[in-house]
Amino acid sequence: MSDAEARDPQTAALTKLLGAITEEIMFALAGAPGDAGGDAIDATVKRRKDAHAALLQGQPITRMTENFDAWFIDMSRAMAPVHPPEWLPMSGVIGEKVTLEVGARGLRSLFSSKPSDKDVARVKNLGALSVRVLRAVFAADGPIDAEEARAISSIVASLGLPDADAAPLYTEAPVAPEALQVYGDLEPAIAKAIMRGAWLAAVWDALDPREETVIRSIAQKLMIAPQDVENFRNEAIARVEARRASGLAAVDAVRYVLADRVPGIGVSLAAFVGQLTLPRRFRDEALAQVGHGAPVALAQRYKSITSDDKLQALAMAYAAAMHDDPSAARQSLLRARLDRVAVDLGDDPARARRVVDQVLAVSLAEVATTMR
Repeated sequence: MSDAEARDPQTAALTKLLGAITEEIMFALAGAPGDAGGDAIDATVKRRKDAHAALLQGQPITRMTENFDAWFIDMSRAMAPVHPPEWLPMSGVIGEKVTLEVGARGLRSLFSSKPSDKDVARVKNLGALSVRVLRAVFAADGPIDAEEARAISSIVASLGLPDADAAPLYTEAPVAPEALQVYGDLEPAIAKAIMRGAWLAAVWDALDPREETVIRSIAQKLMIAPQDVENFRNEAIARVEARRASGLAAVDAVRYVLADRVPGIGVSLAAFVGQLTLPRRFRDEALAQVGHGAPVALAQRYKSITSDDKLQALAMAYAAAMHDDPSAARQSLLRARLDRVAVDLGDDPARARRVVDQVLAVSLAEVATTMR
C-alpha cells in the first residue's frame, strides 16, 4: 500500500472500484453498442454489486486487466438477463429467455420467484442443445482453442443452471450433428437463434468448409428451410464485416485519448477493447498497431459507421480515460482529446460522456454513502 493509500484508504478503495466499473462499462458497451440511454450498461453494472462489495473488502474479484477470460465469462453471465452480448455466439438463444438468471436490482426479473421445474427443464434442454451445436461448429475445423472454449463457457454460465446441471456442459466432448438430440417441438424462434449463433461462430474467425458442412447438417436436424439457412449465413457475414470498422474505430479512439500512456494503459486498454469489439478475423490488423505503439492520425476513416457504433467508440474511449481515476486537470486534457475524436467521427461526445458518467456517478455514490 502506498503512503497516499494509507492516509486515505477510502479514496483508494473507491479508485479501485472505479477501475473495475469502467471495465464493466466497456464490456456492456461492446455487447450493447446501441444503448444510448445506458439502461443495459447500468443494469449490467448493478448485477456486479456483490463483486464490488468483495473488492471493497479487499477480496480478489475477476478483472479485465488481471484475468480476462474469467472476467469475460462472469460479465457474460451478468449481462445475460439484461442484454445478452450481441457478438457472443448463441446470445440470441439467451435472449429468448433461455436463462435462469434474474434481472438487475430494481428491474423486473425474468422470474418473479423461484423458477418452476418446467422453466428449469426448458433452459436445461434448450441450453444444452445450443451449447452442443456451438461446440460442434467450433470442433469442425480442428481442436477447440482457448477463445472458443471461453465462448462456450460464457454461454453455459449465462444459462444460470444449477451447478450439477451446468458442470457437464463445460467439459463434454463434441457431439456429431447426426447424434444431436432435439426433444419435442423446437420453438421456431429458438431454432432460428441457434442457426444464427452457429453461423456467427463459424464466421467470427474465417468460414471453413467443414464448418459449413456441420451447420447445414444441423439445419436439417432443426428443420430450418434452406433459404433461411442461406439468409442466416449472409446475415452473419454482414454482421462480422460491419463490426470490423466499428471495432477499429473504438480501438483507435482509446489509443488517441490515451496517447500519452504508451507504454502503459494506452496499450493495454486498447488491446482489451480490441478483444471485446473486433471479430477474430480482423483483430491482428488492429492489435499489431497497438503493440507497436504507433500514433493515431485522425483522418475521418470511420465517419461512415453507424450512430450506434460512434457512440460505442466514444464511450469506450471515455471509459478507458476514467479507468485510473484521473485528476480534474487531466480530465480536461482527456475530454479535449475525446472531443477531437468526436469531430473526426462526426458525432457529439456529450452523449458518450453522459452514458459513462451516469453509471459511474450512481455506482460510486451508492458506495460512498456507506463510508464514514
